[in-house]
Amino acid sequence: MISKGGRWLVISYVAFLVILFLMCSTDLIIREPEREIYQIAVIIEDDRSDNYSNFRKGMDQAAMEFNVDVHFITLYEKADADQQVELMEREQQDGVEAMIVVPADTEQVYGVQTNVPVIFLRPDTATAAGSGSIAIAYDEMGSRLAHEMLDEIPADCPVVILTDPGKQSSQERLFLEGARKVLADNGRKTEEVTRDEKNDSGVVPEAAGLQEKVALLAGNPEILTETAGLLGDYAEAAAGVCGLYGRGATVPILNALDRGYISGICVTDDYSIGYISVREAVRVLEGTESSPVTVESYYIEKEDLRKPAFEKLLFPIE
Repeated sequence: MISKGGRWLVISYVAFLVILFLMCSTDLIIREPEREIYQIAVIIEDDRSDNYSNFRKGMDQAAMEFNVDVHFITLYEKADADQQVELMEREQQDGVEAMIVVPADTEQVYGVQTNVPVIFLRPDTATAAGSGSIAIAYDEMGSRLAHEMLDEIPADCPVVILTDPGKQSSQERLFLEGARKVLADNGRKTEEVTRDEKNDSGVVPEAAGLQEKVALLAGNPEILTETAGLLGDYAEAAAGVCGLYGRGATVPILNALDRGYISGICVTDDYSIGYISVREAVRVLEGTESSPVTVESYYIEKEDLRKPAFEKLLFPIE
């Protein structure tokens, strides 16, 4: 027979279990507050997202860490600033909380009035509009690449610059300006070959028709990729080239560098750029001032591909 004290102990225990059950089945238990999911739109200047693969990996990592839903948008036409402005305005109307923008045309895009924070990935180190910025000095990148070319190619080898003026972004324009200045200051003969509107891959055949051996400088990653493929397919064209150079770190470009079709490239740490851009957007949304960031560029050749420092930069682990 249970004593009076024992009965009270049983009643207290049952009451405790009932209260615990009620707390578990309701919101009476103190719970960690749910973190807000930030909606951020990323609008690049390109019509191909594969040029931004490592950039996206960095953004995805930051999105997981900072509770962000990233909406990645490419243009229908490369370097179409009018369309990029329209997309910025549309995303604001759709309720996006912040934007990360790679300007197709700096002057036009910087002038857009926004009511949400904008982080610009700038192609220069000049002061820009927006709530924050990450600067990639493309003119310095072009200058660096031109210096490397002059150190490697024969003194009597002219440089043919392969470009696409009809779809030229601010990045390409500044990159080539930096390269042209170094080549001109050093008295190197240059010639421009533009992409044929009727034949997108017509740059190499035209360059191969020159009467002397030349070095090729591609203005953007697409032309570099196409040119490397043509040099790999046409031995006659490759025989007339003393080096192919450019910028970009897509898988096709790195494969062509490894196979010897490309002599050297300038790259940036795109993974870190993507990560930092999301981090800075979240900082602004949370009321912290964003600090401007300037990104370095690196020159690499085939033998650099397997160096640990560049492996991490070019092939980041997700």
